[in-house]
Amino acid sequence: MKIADKLLNLVGVGRERGLPPPRLVAIADGLLVTERSAEGWFLISVANTDLATEAEQDAALDAAVSAAATILGDRLSHLKVVWGRSTGQDYLDSVAGHYRLGDHEAWAQTRADRIDEMRMPERYVALGVHLSDRDPRATAQVRGSISDALGTTSWRVSARELAHLDERVRKLGRQLGSTVWRAHTAPAEVISWLISREMHRGAVAAPRRGLITGASLARLTSGRVVPYTDHLRIYDSRGQIAAYTSVLAMTDFPEELETPGPGEWLRTLSEIKAIDDDGDEIDVTVEASVRFRVLTKKSARHLVDETRKSAKEQRRSAAKGTAEETADEIVETERVMREVKRDISRSGLTLVEDHPRLLVSADTREDLDAYVDAVIAHYADRGITVAPGADEQRDLWLESLPGDQLRVPDLGHVRESTAFFGSWFWGGASIGDATGPAIGYLTGSTPGLVRFDAAAGSALGDATTTLFLGRSGRGKTTAAMLGGLDSAFAGAWVPLLDLKGDAAGVSAVAAEYGVPTAVIEITAQFSGAADLLRVLPVDDALLQAPSQLMLLLPPHLRGAAEAPVMAATRAEIQSPDPSSWGVIQRLCNSESETIRTVGFALRDLVETGLGSVVAGPPSGLSSLTTNPGLWVVQMPGLTLPSPESAPESWSPIERVGMACLRGCLAWMVRTTGRREFRGRAKVVIVPEVHLLTKTPDGASFLDYIARVGRALGASLVLDTQDPASILKLPGLVEQITTLFAFSLRSREQVDSLLELLGRPQTAPYQTLVRGINTAGNGKSIRHGHCIMRDRWDEVATVQIDIPSQRVAALLRTTPESEHA
Repeated sequence: MKIADKLLNLVGVGRERGLPPPRLVAIADGLLVTERSAEGWFLISVANTDLATEAEQDAALDAAVSAAATILGDRLSHLKVVWGRSTGQDYLDSVAGHYRLGDHEAWAQTRADRIDEMRMPERYVALGVHLSDRDPRATAQVRGSISDALGTTSWRVSARELAHLDERVRKLGRQLGSTVWRAHTAPAEVISWLISREMHRGAVAAPRRGLITGASLARLTSGRVVPYTDHLRIYDSRGQIAAYTSVLAMTDFPEELETPGPGEWLRTLSEIKAIDDDGDEIDVTVEASVRFRVLTKKSARHLVDETRKSAKEQRRSAAKGTAEETADEIVETERVMREVKRDISRSGLTLVEDHPRLLVSADTREDLDAYVDAVIAHYADRGITVAPGADEQRDLWLESLPGDQLRVPDLGHVRESTAFFGSWFWGGASIGDATGPAIGYLTGSTPGLVRFDAAAGSALGDATTTLFLGRSGRGKTTAAMLGGLDSAFAGAWVPLLDLKGDAAGVSAVAAEYGVPTAVIEITAQFSGAADLLRVLPVDDALLQAPSQLMLLLPPHLRGAAEAPVMAATRAEIQSPDPSSWGVIQRLCNSESETIRTVGFALRDLVETGLGSVVAGPPSGLSSLTTNPGLWVVQMPGLTLPSPESAPESWSPIERVGMACLRGCLAWMVRTTGRREFRGRAKVVIVPEVHLLTKTPDGASFLDYIARVGRALGASLVLDTQDPASILKLPGLVEQITTLFAFSLRSREQVDSLLELLGRPQTAPYQTLVRGINTAGNGKSIRHGHCIMRDRWDEVATVQIDIPSQRVAALLRTTPESEHA
């Protein structure tokens, strides 16, 4: 949509320049008190807009404009967009108590070390709202010298005043929390950090108290800031320069901006790049401070009238001059004012008066100059003029501090509300679970960790299926294995059905960190391991075991075999240790030649290869365990029939493959449903699930686990190259909560993937899917990069990140892997 900036810049010089810095009195949760005023402070949640459709953005923007007019009308407000940093220690604190199996502390520390290595920035959007001016009679008694930095005072805020202000903050917080910004009260520590970082431009630990006053407040605001013509120098406690900072003013905007696009002039802060000495792009950390006021209709009409009158007087004055020519700008201003006043009255147009400032910091003066040039060029490409505030650095910097006020009113704008909120200061990328393990990081306009807990659905009362989709070699199986490892460390039972035989590395990682694990090859060594009479309870086995044996028989014997096989199964169930091998022996010992023929055919098939796993003599080896840990179940040599072939045309090896698969799936179903395991988290992982969806048994298994997973505490993690086949299983599709999409090529598969993502099947999204795993140079693969849809249907681009080189080497599924 197009958004207009119809009014000209504000003009005038106020008395605010040169005022002393604010003197802080107290900081509490959501509250900042100075001698002159009290402010409420809130943190705005990041909206997930990077991959939103234009219609979705328009709806959110309209909601923001409406909320601002209702809640913030005529209130002096202060918007700050600042950057912190994700730390490994913060991550460790956030997952404390989540893991419990193996050397889980070492596993968590591995991820924490990786987070520290990445030095990932983290965006904070803070909103300050003026609550009240404070009693000048009380503040007038406070004396102190003016310094280059903020001051503090020993004057205390009364308990009565504090309680009154706290109630106002809570009320305002409830209102802002119900908007598209999902704002919440800023903790005292965050407000302190917002102040102290401006004094130091570095990492400063905030005091961890509910109310900050006195000496603690003084330490927060200690610092020395010296202004120069076009920058400031910030000194540390040793008198050394800690940072060079320049405050830039955004002085001119085009009459019309577009969003999505150049109109998102605050969301794009994270996209600014500079070029280093080697010619490489580097990120430029740019922060924003915007003092603004959403005008009520009455205030807007008054301002428009005053501006129009001023322009009219200027036109008359110019007409009396020697040249007797009226400046085009003055005439244009009068015309625009008439249009705006009409729109305010007729269409409910709302206006915002705003004063945007950008703050850029660097360790050296040379770097600062390069970063400032990059910021100016970035906005020039969007038609926006940005320039350092010449000889205004002190006042512009003080203006950016929480607790201060507007000091340079002439460097401001009045514009339509859509032009201000269309800057999308709260937009960007935000996705994933609120808590739990980190699986990677965002690659959109707002970097951050992405958390994913494969076993979280049941605890949340939600569905429990996760899907990884995409071409081979893009990282989907590795991502699924990382999710399984996190679940195993958390104490879940995690079986991985490895139909391709290339996922043994995940067991090696588990073993290295002390998690119970094994790679179980379903071969003749484990004779009887997939025997349904041994896996299932008696009632279920009586129905399922004969079906499994009938599946092994050639078509010409099935008609005569059904009744004898059922009878032999009923008899075998009465024995102390029933097994399908016992059923076969009963058939072989029958007096009927026809029944003996059935028994001999089964015996010949199960005495070799995979057949013994289904119905061979029990070996006594416990291959399929129900203990917590990570268990890789491999079926080397398993051959499954194509979905187009009829059962009567299956070859003997295909019949054995289907019977073996049926036994393994039945074991998983039985384990997930056992009453004594209801309280244990269970995560079933099936890579290359398209091999299962081709078979009726596989499709039935997936549908069952997906539908009843929440009730059983069982989660399903699938990866496949064939989203079109997933769409043919509506029961499964309905249960998908989280989806990771890697690149695909064919039109059918791309459109199927977009349908699962909930994105339109249009050219921009199709191009995104096809190129999501293509590196910037266009000639290499970006492994692990994908599109994620979380359980709240948010969609964003994500990089799956392996926590260490060692783990990456063990998880590798390529043929040259040491665990291939």
